[in-house]
Formats: sequence, C-alpha cells, structure tokens
Amino acid sequence: MLGRLILGVVKGLIVGGLLGFGLAKLGFATPIAIVAYVAAALAGVLVGLVAGKPIWAKDAKIEAGMKAFVGALLGAGLMYAARRWLTFPVPVPLGELGGANLSLGEAAGSAGTFGGLAITSLAAIAALLGGFYEADNNPSDDEKPGATPEAKAAAGGNNKRIAASAAADDLDDDVDVEPEKKRSKK
Repeated sequence: MLGRLILGVVKGLIVGGLLGFGLAKLGFATPIAIVAYVAAALAGVLVGLVAGKPIWAKDAKIEAGMKAFVGALLGAGLMYAARRWLTFPVPVPLGELGGANLSLGEAAGSAGTFGGLAITSLAAIAALLGGFYEADNNPSDDEKPGATPEAKAAAGGNNKRIAASAAADDLDDDVDVEPEKKRSKK
C-alpha cells in the first residue's frame, strides 16, 4: 500500500507540476482566483483519470469518470484551502515561474507563496488527490504480472460452480420436510 501511495503522489506531482508550469508559461504564475480554481478543478479531473485504476484499464470507465468528477470538486475546494492557509513564502527563487502578476490585480502579498503560485499549489493539490486515489485502488488478480489462468484456477479464482445439482438437492429436502410438519401437527 505504501508503494501505491508513493506512486500516486508522484503521478499527482507530475500532473499538477505540468499544469502549473503551463500556466506560468502562459503568464499566470500567480493566477487570479477564477483561473486558479478552474486549473485546480482541471488538475483534479486529470488526476482522477490517471491515478488509481486509469481510464484505459479494462472495466474502469465509470470508476475513472466518478473519480474525475469528485476530483474536480475536491480540487477546487483544496485550492481554496491552499490560497487561504498556505501563505508562507517559497524559500527557493523560481525565476519567471514565481513572477507576480500584479497587472492582473493579484495582491503583492501573495506573490511567491505556496498557495499563490500555480506551480506549487497545483502540484500539492494533485499530489494529495493522486496519493488518495492510488492508495484507495485495490488491484485485481488480472493486473498482477505472472497470474496465469492455471494459477488462478489453483487458487480457486475461476468462479465456476462445481456442484450445480446442489440447488436441486435443497429443493428435494424442502419437499420432504413439509409432510413431516403435517404429520407432527396431527
């Protein structure tokens, strides 16, 4: 489980970091609130599609879609928390990736903070969601390497009914019980 958690955090860091880097290159290193919330929702959707059971896995379309929807809601909520409480400055100079967009109305106090910068806040949000989704994922036997059909059959994973006539035997027992009840009432 710890390995899956670390894998999810790494997936989230990659998705959020790339999204934050793209925003910084577009001139939104410290985005205004609406851009930050939309970007966080997009990060939640992307992480929901790739972390845990990814959308391209067999029989995972509905699960990935639900994770993407919930990820969008959680991403926006986590962006609120990041902008509100992660107000300490980034200790490393980030150059143009940490530049302030004062022309867009962003307050000078939030420039260079973890919650104010797109690259740090989106990476943190996506890493948190990715770690949660990946740790929650329980891989099935089909995804394990080396799980041959013979090994699954030996482990009892083929789900075939061995005694199909057991249900008929139960019915016969029920028929025999009813006359005994009638006899005991007399």
